[in-house]
Amino acid sequence: MSYDDRYDDEYYDDEYYDDGYDQYERLPRASRRGSPIAVTVVSVFAVVGILVAGTLVWATRQMNPSGEPGPKVASLEIPSGATFEDVAQILEDNNVIASARVMGWYAKFNDVQPVRAGLYVDFEENSSMSDAIEVLDAGPVPPEETALTIIPGSWLQDAFVAINKAFPEISVDTLSLTLLSGQVTSKYHGPDPKASWEGYLLPETYKFEKNATATEILQKLVDQFDDTLDELGYGNAVAATGHSAQELVIIASLVERETGDPPEERPKMARVMYNRLDEDMSLGVDAALLYGLQRKTGTLTKSELETPGPYNSRMNKGLPPTAISLPSEQSLEAAIKPAEGRILYYVLTNGSPREHTFTETYDEFLEAKKICQREGLC
Repeated sequence: MSYDDRYDDEYYDDEYYDDGYDQYERLPRASRRGSPIAVTVVSVFAVVGILVAGTLVWATRQMNPSGEPGPKVASLEIPSGATFEDVAQILEDNNVIASARVMGWYAKFNDVQPVRAGLYVDFEENSSMSDAIEVLDAGPVPPEETALTIIPGSWLQDAFVAINKAFPEISVDTLSLTLLSGQVTSKYHGPDPKASWEGYLLPETYKFEKNATATEILQKLVDQFDDTLDELGYGNAVAATGHSAQELVIIASLVERETGDPPEERPKMARVMYNRLDEDMSLGVDAALLYGLQRKTGTLTKSELETPGPYNSRMNKGLPPTAISLPSEQSLEAAIKPAEGRILYYVLTNGSPREHTFTETYDEFLEAKKICQREGLC
């Protein structure tokens, strides 16, 4: 056996130390484990790294929330003397941004201009912080202008009331007569000005000179509606969907009143309407029945459900004779670009946010309805 062999692992024992090799000191084998201090340091850095990464992910989501921006915020007043922290809190309280604290950090690392006091009308819910800053940088509504906000899903009469509130010298009756007189025109409404204008004003936030007339105000709202339909392809509605532009406006108004909070519900709701029309079913949209009763909410009684009328979509097949609300651009888009699928039924299964379950069969609908009843939603 060679000298090297005697120091292989197999022979590394005391016998050979007694055999003339006492001058060599036996050394312990090198451990594969690091020292306890090193392990602790590495562990601490790992935990810190995880915490930092998690914080960065959280902050990023606060600055750039997932999903599309929500509806327009009617108006926000920034008071004189408000600090940036005050402004950020106002935005958080109105669901424009997710976190006032994060916006404060965001402002420190970006070139944010001083915020001017006044009325702001261009904010949207669920905005990124860069978009919110852009609105702030653009400044408030000039003192010589008046802001007007029309809420999606409201009725034409509600729009008249909103205009009257912004311009007290213009009465609701004046606005109604202005539309019916033919002073306002639309390429989509049709040639008869006395036909219902429900659905043909685009809900949006507008700015007008303080001395704007009823005709100027209404024509701007109708022009914006026409331009939106042009962009969505309503000029080619029959070829695209088999329905006229006027019928799509009615479908969009039904979608607006029935849809829940998630944006993806709108095209699904439109698909339900299309499928029910194709199956020669009644639409069963209670919002239409309520419109006929001139009520927006409330439980429908058995007698109301059984009362004949043009808007009773449980008794009648086909579309109601007019739109039942002022649909948003999102609902107008859903009407001409419905989702694919064979869904025929929907039922509310979550209250906050409002969410529906869509089903293809009636049996599936009944199962989903049990959730609705269990949650006290229907």
